[in-house]
Amino acid sequence: MRKVIFVLGLLFYSSVIVCAQKYAIIKGAVEDQWLSQVNLFKTIDGRLEVYATSNVASDGSFGFLIKPEESGFYSLGQDDRMNFPVYIEEGDEVNIVLRENKASLVAKNTKENIQLYKWLDYAYDIWFSSVFFDKIPPTYTYENFFLDFEKFLAGLADLKANLKSGNNSFDSLLKEWIDYCVDYYAINFLYTPRHKHPQHSDWPEFYNSIIRSDKFTNEKVLSFPNGVRILSSYADFASHTQSEENANGQSRAQIALKVLQNDRLRGEYVINSLAPGWRTYEQYLSCMEMYGKYLIAPSLKTRAEVIGTKLYETREGGIAADFTYPDMNGKKVSLSDFKGKVVLIDVWATWCGPCKYQIPYLKRLEEEMRDSDVVFLGVSLDEGKDKQKWLDFIKKEQLGGVQLHAEGWGKITKDYKIKGIPHFIVVDRKGNIVSTDAPRPSQPELKAILEAELKK
Repeated sequence: MRKVIFVLGLLFYSSVIVCAQKYAIIKGAVEDQWLSQVNLFKTIDGRLEVYATSNVASDGSFGFLIKPEESGFYSLGQDDRMNFPVYIEEGDEVNIVLRENKASLVAKNTKENIQLYKWLDYAYDIWFSSVFFDKIPPTYTYENFFLDFEKFLAGLADLKANLKSGNNSFDSLLKEWIDYCVDYYAINFLYTPRHKHPQHSDWPEFYNSIIRSDKFTNEKVLSFPNGVRILSSYADFASHTQSEENANGQSRAQIALKVLQNDRLRGEYVINSLAPGWRTYEQYLSCMEMYGKYLIAPSLKTRAEVIGTKLYETREGGIAADFTYPDMNGKKVSLSDFKGKVVLIDVWATWCGPCKYQIPYLKRLEEEMRDSDVVFLGVSLDEGKDKQKWLDFIKKEQLGGVQLHAEGWGKITKDYKIKGIPHFIVVDRKGNIVSTDAPRPSQPELKAILEAELKK
């Protein structure tokens, strides 16, 4: 949820005093008026999502009072490119100054953020040169970057050894993030627009050690604000470099997925790096068949469905959008389970008067076609809280066919652009749409359509 927060001096401080053990306070100032609003981003699955927004006062001050659900990284700034991380726990206070290209801690701060900014200050020049290619002078070429990067690497071990906040969990997490960031800065420099690009032979030896089997073995990278970019850049780098030496004919996507050692991370790569290249619903279905096994997290499945919905075109003769919902016994049933049969989909709800009106006609039609290859598939839009009401209604009305519970206006209504119910859809034996808005059972035309499909 996005929130707008106004800094109100005394009220702000009194709130902190009352809730000091549960809330965290972030106070800051924007120098040079480069921002009129400061976004507070929360890290979710390795991506930044706007959590709150603070207007910047005339004196440049801004602030946030938040109740962190768990310890973790947030970021302050303008967008998902120009932002500055902070680590937040309950009761923390962070004081920070935001400049257009850099942030600095001031006054009181937590021991974790002090160590975090030792790292950020140390890495600043490399980070800026790698990520902000559009802000560095054209005279700064890869020769300069590689020389600076070698000096950066030379002092890195000492820096990491001296990063000690006293919070062992945080210290371990920070050092792991540092290792990921070092790879990311090195890789990102190669693949962003430059006035002069190096050949492979120009790369420092470090690049030969980036791809290793002990990296990306768990989901910890998704706790970092730039986690998805890190894993995508790593996988893409592997696919580019190893495809040149690959003798097995593997695609770049196959190589990229292979170097990630965790299925959840593979799923993130599919959605964030491969999915933007899908142009048709058929391509989406093909990729889901190949890569769907990696979408093990509910959030990944939801994001995949959104992509499929955007690509799907509801048209007669086109592929019917698949869906999966639980039946009366909780078993997951999909439309695609019925390929080889003609399917009549009835989208309805127990609260829908016109839907109830169609029930006697639907039952009569089902009885008339009982010995045929027609599947009567009911999909209820009743909310999850009304599941028992749905079950009781099916029993009372003695509804036949296969009855599924969609728990509200979800995927099926978005895919098929359903605005009102009852809504009937006919799908042929091959899984293609015959009619996206078929006649109702009370109309004889529906039976004629079903009979015509059975003869094909």
